Amino acid sequence: MRPVVLIAAVLLAACGSKEKSATIAGTTYKTDESAGTASITTANGSIKTIRGAAAAAVVMPAYAPAYPGATVDGVMETESGGRKTKMVTLATQDPVAKVADFYKAALAREGWKLPQSMLMPDAAMITGEKDGKQVSVMVSKQEGKTGIVLTVPND
Repeated sequence: MRPVVLIAAVLLAACGSKEKSATIAGTTYKTDESAGTASITTANGSIKTIRGAAAAAVVMPAYAPAYPGATVDGVMETESGGRKTKMVTLATQDPVAKVADFYKAALAREGWKLPQSMLMPDAAMITGEKDGKQVSVMVSKQEGKTGIVLTVPND
């Protein structure tokens, strides 16, 4: 599989336009430099990454909003077996506990049950459940900032 991905990357790099696409053995690789996106699609599902201004513009659900004042580092959307998921990475200067409290309150306000919540000095993990769906929030201190990873159903 590695040689196939390498060949696809070389083919995409060789194209002159900002939007590039290649299909190899039923797998489609696409990049769009101007939109800040890259995707891989197979018969079993897809994965799409979004960065830059396009990532910052991604709309988040009310139960898991972008943390106030945080910068959006990137977004990854996946689909497999009819299940869609969105993972958003953010960064802030606020302490881990403050970020964790914000997400616990947001989830509870929207009716999510919080079966798992763990807070440590430099990390926190929160899991929410509602209507057969799950959301997770991971917060950790990293290189002088607080990193946030939100994983939500992508309806």
